[in-house]
Amino acid sequence: MPDSKIIFLIGMPATGKTYWGEKIAHRYKLHFTDLDRHVAEQERASIPALFAQYGEKGFREREHKYLEHIVNTNEGNTIVACGGGTPCFLDNMQLMKNAGTVIYIDTDIPALLKRITEDTEVRPLLNNRADLEGYLKDLLGKRKVYYEQAHHILHTKDISLTTFDQIITVCIDGH
Repeated sequence: MPDSKIIFLIGMPATGKTYWGEKIAHRYKLHFTDLDRHVAEQERASIPALFAQYGEKGFREREHKYLEHIVNTNEGNTIVACGGGTPCFLDNMQLMKNAGTVIYIDTDIPALLKRITEDTEVRPLLNNRADLEGYLKDLLGKRKVYYEQAHHILHTKDISLTTFDQIITVCIDGH
């Protein structure tokens, strides 16, 4: 693996991983990769289409393959916004922890509900759920054990670009 740093942003869907990843990358002049976008580009299909074609298991296998590729070919300091389920499958969390720094962006259920219902993005595991709040609570309950293995946990209500300053400086510069 090249001697460059990777910072992985993880958390539930709609926590702002892509939003913050792009902001951090811009501020610190780092590369940025949205893992879902990368998978969709490489597979030449949308995430919903990949879920429909291969099911969640098949999608997760593809996601893992591209995550490994990002880790093994990274040539510059990079921020990677991961899909909500990425750390929960196929030893991805350990792969990310071994390859860099993992930051869990923790968001409460009411904030997630608001963002998801206002967003036009199609989220295969969330769209058209009768009891979205109940589903999110259940999903977070299952995923939290993985998310909390992150090197850093930040709560969305407390995040600003300056929140990341110390973490990014230590991750990239080693100070």
